[in-house]
Amino acid sequence: MIKVMNMSTYDCDLERFNHDSMELEKFLKENNLDGIELLEIENLNEKSINKDLIKGVHLSSYSNWMDFWREDREALLNQFKDENEIKKYYGALNKEILIEKYRKEIKIADKIGAKYVVFHVFNVAIREAYDLKFKYSNEEIINETIDLVNQILNGLDCSVTILFENLWWTGLTLLENNIIEKLMSGIQYKNKGIMLDTGHLLHNNMDIKNSNEAALYIIKVLEDLKENIKYIKGIHLNYSDSYDRKKEIEILKNGSIEEMKENLFYYIMKIDQHKPFESEKVREIIRMCNPDYLTYEFITSTVDELKEFIKIQNNILK
Repeated sequence: MIKVMNMSTYDCDLERFNHDSMELEKFLKENNLDGIELLEIENLNEKSINKDLIKGVHLSSYSNWMDFWREDREALLNQFKDENEIKKYYGALNKEILIEKYRKEIKIADKIGAKYVVFHVFNVAIREAYDLKFKYSNEEIINETIDLVNQILNGLDCSVTILFENLWWTGLTLLENNIIEKLMSGIQYKNKGIMLDTGHLLHNNMDIKNSNEAALYIIKVLEDLKENIKYIKGIHLNYSDSYDRKKEIEILKNGSIEEMKENLFYYIMKIDQHKPFESEKVREIIRMCNPDYLTYEFITSTVDELKEFIKIQNNILK
């Protein structure tokens, strides 16, 4: 099993290691990690991050891509103030930009020797993130994901594994076996699987009170997957404390789109906290999945906090 931590090419991450790949490599070795899973691969500078340290690549993600992919301009203009804002978010006004963007990232990942790439499977419009009243069903999102990903991979000469990550909004939640089977059978590519994000899975249950309850919930979901557990090739390991989303939803769901946009990042960070998973039962989760890749996916403010989170997680997994 290859064990890595999440990182990006953003300055806030690179500055921790003085934009020096040798410092990063030393940090990884001192913390018993094999490398990193990198976000924003297009901005890679090998002075800051040697390509040999990159074991996985987290592909770009667009939260409300379904309306764009289906070319529903009316729905998009309910989310964005005008077409210039749409273009700024997606990179263009034609849906083929998504195919081009993902193909470029996958080509880079394959070229530098990354083992896998991660693709989010979900869709959520701004208001839906608050009121949880979703326009698209899980099946609709899976169908369009299959269409999009098959077009991305068609004719692409690469061998990198593509792992589909679960979220708590509609799409791949890992709570429906038929959805998993549909996705796995629909993707016309040999090297594929699932990246289980433990934090995202927990957000499907608003009643969890502590890390032991959280681990038991995940174990129950894994048991219910039955044969589909075989598709889990990687784990994003992280935990979030109990958070009263129901109360927050009631406060925010009737606001304007602009108010929701302004609060969205902080609202999501309250839910998806990315802390170490401190229940010893997490060992059973890893044993059940037997993943090829384990990513410590933490959100931290300083390199010292990152080191402390890694230490906590390493001690739990001893």
